[in-house]
Amino acid sequence: MLGTFTVGVAVGSGLAARAAEQGGADFLLAINAGRMRNMGAPSVAGMLPIMDADAATDSFAVTEVLSQASIPVFLGVNVFGAQADPVALADRALASGFAGIVNFPSSMHYPASLQRILERGGRGISREVQVLSEARKRGLKTLFYCANRVQARLGADAGLDIILLNFGWNTGGVLGHKQRQSLEEAGIQAREIGRFIKRIHPGVQFMLEGGPIVTSADLSRVLEVAPIDGYVGGSTIERLPLENSIADQIASYRHAGDRQQTVRPDQKKLITWGQSLGYAGQSEAGLGCLSRTHALMRLKTPVLVQRETGTDVAWIIRAFETANPDAIVQTIRPATEDLHGSEGRRIFGANRAGATRRGALGDPTCGILVIHDPEKLSPRTQARLARALNEGRYAAPGSRRMEPVTSRCICISDTWVEDTQPAGLDPNLAAELRNWHLFIPPLRYRLEDLEDLIDLRFKTLGLPVQDRPLLQPSAIQYLRTLEWAGNDKILRRLVDHLALGTRTIDREQMVLAVRKCQSDGGEVENAVRSERTKIMEALWRNNFHRGRTAEALGISRKTLYNKTRRYGLTD
Repeated sequence: MLGTFTVGVAVGSGLAARAAEQGGADFLLAINAGRMRNMGAPSVAGMLPIMDADAATDSFAVTEVLSQASIPVFLGVNVFGAQADPVALADRALASGFAGIVNFPSSMHYPASLQRILERGGRGISREVQVLSEARKRGLKTLFYCANRVQARLGADAGLDIILLNFGWNTGGVLGHKQRQSLEEAGIQAREIGRFIKRIHPGVQFMLEGGPIVTSADLSRVLEVAPIDGYVGGSTIERLPLENSIADQIASYRHAGDRQQTVRPDQKKLITWGQSLGYAGQSEAGLGCLSRTHALMRLKTPVLVQRETGTDVAWIIRAFETANPDAIVQTIRPATEDLHGSEGRRIFGANRAGATRRGALGDPTCGILVIHDPEKLSPRTQARLARALNEGRYAAPGSRRMEPVTSRCICISDTWVEDTQPAGLDPNLAAELRNWHLFIPPLRYRLEDLEDLIDLRFKTLGLPVQDRPLLQPSAIQYLRTLEWAGNDKILRRLVDHLALGTRTIDREQMVLAVRKCQSDGGEVENAVRSERTKIMEALWRNNFHRGRTAEALGISRKTLYNKTRRYGLTD
């Protein structure tokens, strides 16, 4: 158990105990929080007065954990009960055959104000240390949960075997807590406390658990700066993997069924045509849009495309280009371009000094005129466009000469409300476009297409199949639960982020990736950060070398020393 790096697992059942031992765990903790997790409750339920903690632990610790394990098992004991006698608690653990005891549930998980009340009543952290000390006198190993430097010192002064710095309940998963502490903060705290207690008790094992340390990668980051001897996992080993594996298994079965959708021969032909345009997917909503696009493509009418913001329309423009391979596409964006009244001249041309300059609508070299947000054109321009589309000809401003409409007009509006015209659209222009509309279904209507869209984006990025991350079924299933307010734009940003990430993406990693990509700027950093945070990050970047850190911050070593002392960043 006292190897180079020790791994313990807090369990709540014989099945978990056997699996942990097979995985190479050095010891087990039989604690009531583990039992609560197995019952579907969060770990924090082990601190609630819903059942006797010792009775709940005893109900499985001997019959399930001890009977299944050949590695040392620590029994969780608490001092909240009426008979919290240190000698009796130690004797009970010894008589049952446990290798040691651990103070769990512990008052360290309560707020500081409640801890002080329990301490005054003889049921606080000092009493827990007393119980562990009595157990150590009887030959039992002791593991001490603590949350800060003061508590850690109590354990070191008592000569306890293992001091476990707990950063709070684990983040992540269905029942996980919100992250209140960064990995950098955890690393600095562990570094400071670990060095401190080893000066008091050189033979102590110093271990970590909880908080932001969820994955092995998280632990590795902390190990870069903190002298720790081991790690104890509860939710991270027993709950999170179970949630992910069951979710993956069920999602894979559902995925297998979803992919069995029968595609008719006519749909296969349509899908192949769509793929040539950069379209991806086989959903009914998507195929309906693709079919109508194919029908409109063969006509010469104007078209009103309505979509939600962020929905891809590039493939639709390419579809109309295929009907006129020699066409040149001209685009007008009145909502974003500073046109200064030139929108009319760009569309209809102008007559100046007796010379008429053709606009895009009558330019035979143009072919396709794309107008984004036509409702944002000036009322006069909209009315003129409606007449031109109705009559098939128009006169440039300042000229009486009639020009034929030669370009196909594609209007694209970010107003996806089916059977509703964009607000602000001229009634006559709306009438000209009414029968030639094309509604692009939002991404939330095409959730079956997510995998095809993701694969297409990876292909667009030039990422070979063998180098693309593997998305677990539970990760895909999570994506299908989202509203996708940003539609294809957000999906592209997400895939771009995943392309630079790990090889396998599970549900938890996908949740984090989605959160990172929800805003246009990705992860938005506060413009103003606390001085403590700046110093902490500088220490981390410079491997805690005080000279380089002071230089990076532009302060003296003495000032750095005083500030780290003030903010609790030094031992």
